[in-house]
Amino acid sequence: MAQEQLPAELERRITELENPANQGEGFTGADWIWLALLGVVGPILLLIWGWM
Repeated sequence: MAQEQLPAELERRITELENPANQGEGFTGADWIWLALLGVVGPILLLIWGWM
């Protein structure tokens, strides 16, 4: 499968995304807080609530 050629449009899109200017900004502090709350703390609280 590694020998197969990618379609031209997919190759163009990958090339565009490899350019650091097209990758966007990193996460802000608020983004990390939301990720932690919704991805870790929230599910833990739901599990505890479900066990009660």
